[in-house]
Amino acid sequence: MYDLPTESWLRKQQMQDSLTSLIASYGYRFLETPLLEGTELFLRQSGGDLASRMYSFVDTGSNQVSLRPEFTSPIMRHYLEAADELPLPVRFQYAGPVFRYDVAHPEGSGQYTQVGAELIGADSVVADAELLSLAAEIPARAGVTDCRINLADLDVFHSLLDVAHVSDRARSFIQAAVPQLKGGPDSLPQVRERAYQLHLGDRSPENRELSAAIAGLEDEQARQVIQGFLQWNGTDFRRFGQRDPDQVVDRFLRKLKGSDDVGQLERGLELAASLTCLEGEPLETVNAARQVMEEAGADVGAIGRLSDLVEILESCSETRGKVTVDFGLARGLAYYNGIVFEVWHPDWSGPLGGGGRYNGLARALGSDRNVPALGFAYTLETLLALADRHGDAGIASANNSSVLVVSESENNCSEAFRVAGELREESLSVELDVQTRDLAGALAYAARRGIGRIVYVDSMGQQAAYDVE
Repeated sequence: MYDLPTESWLRKQQMQDSLTSLIASYGYRFLETPLLEGTELFLRQSGGDLASRMYSFVDTGSNQVSLRPEFTSPIMRHYLEAADELPLPVRFQYAGPVFRYDVAHPEGSGQYTQVGAELIGADSVVADAELLSLAAEIPARAGVTDCRINLADLDVFHSLLDVAHVSDRARSFIQAAVPQLKGGPDSLPQVRERAYQLHLGDRSPENRELSAAIAGLEDEQARQVIQGFLQWNGTDFRRFGQRDPDQVVDRFLRKLKGSDDVGQLERGLELAASLTCLEGEPLETVNAARQVMEEAGADVGAIGRLSDLVEILESCSETRGKVTVDFGLARGLAYYNGIVFEVWHPDWSGPLGGGGRYNGLARALGSDRNVPALGFAYTLETLLALADRHGDAGIASANNSSVLVVSESENNCSEAFRVAGELREESLSVELDVQTRDLAGALAYAARRGIGRIVYVDSMGQQAAYDVE
């Protein structure tokens, strides 16, 4: 974490104000959430990846707390607490520091600034399109052009996996393996082997038969079947060390119930690989995905919705020609369940920002129902760094509006105070000399400080203005 000098702070603040003004023009109202929240808020749905990068500790009240690593969960928490007073839909925006160990951040900082928006209570394609078009405008407002939006839809992905009837555990594994599966069929052997190492599928013929035998049975009935099988098979329980026969049976039961049918697991991996390798022009890629789903016998409702969204985006000036549909896109946070997207620039190694739909987050945070919601976030420091790289940070120099007021002697300092006050009323940044410098010393000081003008008040109260070169 780093100090921020005045000039850098001014540039950052001006860009932040410009972006929040743009988001406000879409009807999003500002919400400030606490820097410190209960750790559980961020763990309920975000997954282990975020947990390993959070700054967490126990406070003096023995509460497990964390510095805010992201804004979405706190904003949903706020909505749930105030839901009776907030007619849907509600639009929130935010800007402020988040804390996360992140080596991908410029200069490797653990503190950086997020600017973003959340739309809660709307499940329509129009809502998706509004948020995406707003997200597409952010880089241009920050002085960054030639950005691309990579778009995917997890509803399409899960509709395809439904065909394979894989377990939730296997589904989570396959979703996490999307970056590897993006390579297509050639990537399957390595991912498949990893699945077997995690016991997601059991290749043993005996165990497959045993899984079929206990399918649909209550646990106690299943234990009796397993015990009978082990005895019939002549199993020597002594080779399991200190475990007694009941413990051995329980272990087999957990293993068998935690494993998917090999055929189903293989089918799920193959279907995922056939989808995640699709990337390209929106309409063409959506049509290719539709063909994959139809051939697999999957429900095509989700791909129909994505097709409608793509049509809207191609008709909007903010997004036309900027969208790539990429079914191999996998956002890091686990709470996304619909569209997901990332904004990329060819001169930056990682995404500038991104977001997606997270209809299940409200329930994960304690609500008795799902609440449709979606949002996006940008890292302000990334936008600033990229704008600098292109020579256009959109920030004007403050020198012309900075003034140093100097009095010739302490005897007329009250006149210098009066002059400084009048200049500040003109919205100028005014510094008062507190060391009674002579004119030459004041000019040298102003040049070092980047101050554009000096107003010199002599012993008679007369003023003279000097531009600083």
